[in-house]
Amino acid sequence: MPTASVQLKPAAAEVLRSPATVKVMFSGRRFGKTQMMLIAALERALTRPGSVIFYLAPSRKQAKDISWRPLKDMTPPEWTERVMESTLSIEFRNGSRITLAGADYADSLRGQSADLLLVDEFAYVSNLEEMWQAALLPMLATTKGQAIFASTPAGGGNFSAELWEKAAETAGWERWNYPTIAGGWVEPAWVEERRGEMDPSLWRQEFFGSIESLLGAVYPAFNNQNVAVCRDDGGPVLMGVDFNRSPYCAAILQVQGDKLCCLEEIVLMEADTREMALEVRSRYPGREVICCPDPTGSRKQTSSLGLSDHAILKDVGGFSVRSPKAPWAISDKVNATRLMILDANGQRRLQVDPGCKRVIRSLKNLEFKPGLSVPDPASEHGHMADALGYACIAISKGLTPWRVGPTGFRVY
Repeated sequence: MPTASVQLKPAAAEVLRSPATVKVMFSGRRFGKTQMMLIAALERALTRPGSVIFYLAPSRKQAKDISWRPLKDMTPPEWTERVMESTLSIEFRNGSRITLAGADYADSLRGQSADLLLVDEFAYVSNLEEMWQAALLPMLATTKGQAIFASTPAGGGNFSAELWEKAAETAGWERWNYPTIAGGWVEPAWVEERRGEMDPSLWRQEFFGSIESLLGAVYPAFNNQNVAVCRDDGGPVLMGVDFNRSPYCAAILQVQGDKLCCLEEIVLMEADTREMALEVRSRYPGREVICCPDPTGSRKQTSSLGLSDHAILKDVGGFSVRSPKAPWAISDKVNATRLMILDANGQRRLQVDPGCKRVIRSLKNLEFKPGLSVPDPASEHGHMADALGYACIAISKGLTPWRVGPTGFRVY
């Protein structure tokens, strides 16, 4: 009989050997969560003929991109009856079936039953509570099947954190928390090197599976240690800008050594992009200005010129615009700003001049929207924080001449 060789590290084996009905695991990235879950799927399919197994990622595309090829590679053809690319399903000769799907279409699973449900990166599933209670849980009712939830945390204050707490107090449930290195695939030195490239809470979350609370202040590490006199050194300047008629906010920054210095802030009331471009150019005549705007400005208009905001910045201001085609994820923008404020090594890269009153006030006072891990969109402090954030994330994503390194900025 053909055999397949797969490797299961001790920590992952501990999870799979547990007899718990519902298993909840938070771990650091590259722990080996996906391989663990695919092995669980194969083990169930082969040892219990006729089993129905569903593996769910946050989206169908993610399920296909992350797990479909590894699952096929782990499954000898002699075991299978059919491999169906259109439905991402493998039917086994013993009557078992493994199907990959996206949690974003969990409603389509209503009415079906399952012997094993595997939910990968469940902390990043939209409407997780509704999906679990209305679609997935009923699938286990008649089979008395099992469910395994595995993910890197995505902050506190959401249903994934509630599932984690529920696993500690519910009979038949069990939970585990592992750092990245416990998976056995990543060297400790590599994780340690990431300290200088990430803010402390994100580093703990991504590599230690820590549930970092995203409640209260968005930038809790920002304090007077980030405030110091900044003087223009005559070099290129970065302009982070948030498109909004009132207030229309821009943060003017400059990379100086290992610091990102906020030289000044510009706030215009009832203004448009043309006015902002002219204002910045009047303050920095003949200077290279690298503009890092809201990505939506490639199509958005805040003037009557009939041009996009990005086109106005280029044509009227003469700026070099550095922006992606699609909007940044809010969490990425927040994390990029946090990295500048304080990284996991304790280094503070962001230095704000005391004259930038609105920048300081915004970073100190912007809070998350209650119950959600996103900054409060109604806050008066959001616009200037966004302006600064667009510059920070452009740097971290490599859109500017400077890139964040373990010890400071590097030019490339």
